[in-house]
Amino acid sequence: MKNKNKFQLNKIFGLDNLYLGNKKFKKVTILGLDIYFIAGEQVIPNYWEDDFREYFKNNNIALKTENLKNGLDDISCEYIDKFLEIEKYWNKYINPKITGWTKYDLELMKKYEDESFTPPFSNITKFNPFIFQNQYGLIDLPKESLEKINGKYIIDAGGLNGDTAVMLADMFPQSKVYVYEPLIENVKTINKIINEGNYQNKIIPIQKGLGNEYGEVEFEFCANRNSAKIVPLDKDYAGDNLGLIKIDTEGFETQIIEGAKELIKKHKPVLAIAIYHTPEDFFEMKDKIRELNPDYKFMIRRSEQIIASADLVLIAY
Repeated sequence: MKNKNKFQLNKIFGLDNLYLGNKKFKKVTILGLDIYFIAGEQVIPNYWEDDFREYFKNNNIALKTENLKNGLDDISCEYIDKFLEIEKYWNKYINPKITGWTKYDLELMKKYEDESFTPPFSNITKFNPFIFQNQYGLIDLPKESLEKINGKYIIDAGGLNGDTAVMLADMFPQSKVYVYEPLIENVKTINKIINEGNYQNKIIPIQKGLGNEYGEVEFEFCANRNSAKIVPLDKDYAGDNLGLIKIDTEGFETQIIEGAKELIKKHKPVLAIAIYHTPEDFFEMKDKIRELNPDYKFMIRRSEQIIASADLVLIAY
């Protein structure tokens, strides 16, 4: 994973201080959200800034934006507009009155402000409550789309600490969740959650990464590191009745889609794909999915609320 902008991504998870170059700034948690300040000013990080800047130089962004917005609802378009609006503030210290959150984000913060959230496995790992409250953005899917998922198999690509696997298992109680997670330490955490939460035969961790071809890659995330096999989902998944694929894999999203195109054509599962890691994914993922199945509808939502310039998810249904 690229880390060109000197942010230490591993520091986001569990530590109170973060560094940008040699400048130290403080993390403040508000309503379960981690927000970063230095001298009272908010910081809007984007860890892939250089890639986006290069893409902006080489493409007609107005045309790309118009194409991306085509067919999307107002909330989705608001996310696109805000992402582009705060682009000039990426990795800069800004006036506290300037916010990277959309009106819809602020409505959700207010909605969940008074809701209590009991961490389900606080003795094992820390979960972001927003993922559970807003169900990875899937909460806005039509009821009939949600009902079609329940009872079908679910793929969770990029399982991390098991948060989305637990959320999906609880959300779709008749489904099995296959969690592809390449880091051994994360798989150990997921297994602890399975045992403590009685998710045996419900959440199935697979210590592999997904891609468009077979291989082996060295992974490093949050100070954890190991090599892992890479497999295409079309070849590794042998089940039927596929209902949902969630993908959040730090920039490998396109390769995973390429390795799952036959499954997507055959089953038309709901897709929830992180699109903020690369400019190609942000502007072009919708067209790639539509080429596989022109019957998909789309929306953009937020998987969690930690960083305003991140966590945007394209949902195809």
